[in-house]
Amino acid sequence: MSQVALPAKLEDLSSTLLTSLLTEKNPGVNVENFHIVEHAQCGDGVASTADRVTLALEYAPGCDAGLPNRIVLKTILLHRYLRFGLPMILGLSKTLKRLDAVPILGKYARPLVFSVVNIYQRFFPHAPEAMYANEVHFYHDIRPEVEIEAPASYGSVFDHKTGQFGVLMEDLSARDARFPNACSEIQIEEMRSLIKLLASLHAKFWMSPRLQKDLSWVPTTSKGGMFPVFDAIGLDVIRDQVRKNQFKQDLIAPLERSIEDLWADLWKVQALFDQGPITLLHGDTHMGNTYLLPGEKAGFLDWQLMVKGCWAHDFTYLVCTGLEVETRRKHERELLQLYREELRRCGVENPPSQEDAWLRHRQAAIWGLVIGWLITPPANYGPEITAANIHRMVTAMQDLETLKAIS
Repeated sequence: MSQVALPAKLEDLSSTLLTSLLTEKNPGVNVENFHIVEHAQCGDGVASTADRVTLALEYAPGCDAGLPNRIVLKTILLHRYLRFGLPMILGLSKTLKRLDAVPILGKYARPLVFSVVNIYQRFFPHAPEAMYANEVHFYHDIRPEVEIEAPASYGSVFDHKTGQFGVLMEDLSARDARFPNACSEIQIEEMRSLIKLLASLHAKFWMSPRLQKDLSWVPTTSKGGMFPVFDAIGLDVIRDQVRKNQFKQDLIAPLERSIEDLWADLWKVQALFDQGPITLLHGDTHMGNTYLLPGEKAGFLDWQLMVKGCWAHDFTYLVCTGLEVETRRKHERELLQLYREELRRCGVENPPSQEDAWLRHRQAAIWGLVIGWLITPPANYGPEITAANIHRMVTAMQDLETLKAIS
């Protein structure tokens, strides 16, 4: 992995720095000049948790190393002193627990603190550094060995001291990619392509000893990665989000379940899923993290929440956010069968039985609602997309009787 120190300001980006970052995988490359084609800013409804900067590069004669002239830099353009690190998050959680013991003050402290956090995030949007580290590790350590449709990576860096990161990746517009979301219509064949891709990824690492050896660094939903953040402040963030956004309250009302109960149900499922079978997961397979190519091909973006865990974590989130309600109802059993068949075709000798797979699918729906969209500020993707995802996940939980499947 490159040791280049990426800047926190776009104006400090240089040809020399880009050359150093690209040299990691492309010896002999030399960037003479560049200009910024497009900049999607973190939290602007297009780029949710990081900045994406499209660059046009000019190489020295004969020094392009076969690289394209346009690439995308994914990074965070915010100084580290303006970002919440894990120590600060854990410290905040401990302070609030102490305040809970103080009469009156404890009652109002949490809502006030998380109101301030919410406002701060609107002005200085960013994600915990665990997400940035995870994505760099995917592109550096895993992407080169998996034959799946995902953006090519040309160089990457993560600074453990500052939490700054950068990934230079393929500009998918060169392949006429389109980027759907929960307000888009996708064809069932495109969904089948995504299901096959998931099965291919899962099969490669299905119950692999590597998950305990060279891939032991990959987090799970209940250990490492984002878990300490969710464990410390996740419930409070969700309470704040639901309290402030009436549409979230209205959309989850049909479940007749409190936020606290949904949170407890979520972790019951994770405890069940930790029992296996375990494989490598994308971890955040909502439709906004996919791309569609001509010829009904499809791929996955944004590997910041990659984890080890139960296959249903990926499958269910994808199907429930990716298809309109009636289309999901019509095709989800067929898609589950397709997934199982693809696992076997890709070398998994004993894929889950249809009965067990259906149970896991029913249980898995809660993650996509609670961690997927109740915790996410509407500003990240826009209220319309946020509401569409919540509606689809709530309806799926009702159809699948998820809460009964958990108890």
